[in-house]
Amino acid sequence: MQTASVSTSSVRKLLVGNLPESTRISAVKEIFTQVGQVLAVSMLGHGFAFVEMIAADADRALTQLRGTQIEGRVMLLDEAHPRTPSRY
Repeated sequence: MQTASVSTSSVRKLLVGNLPESTRISAVKEIFTQVGQVLAVSMLGHGFAFVEMIAADADRALTQLRGTQIEGRVMLLDEAHPRTPSRY
């Protein structure tokens, strides 16, 4: 199996929220694969996941998948941003 090399600058991480607790990585990957290449999916628990995609595919996912329902819940979708250090 061949894998293409992808530069980190062309990769975007999306934050997916409002997922049912029972949602599996494979279900999230299947939804996002409909609009582009999924590089990685990480489940965070409590209804959240990160999805890493090629930048152009991530842009398409943000517009095409916003409002998608999973098990009756509307998936929330936004670009993930790096964590800022806490002042405490």
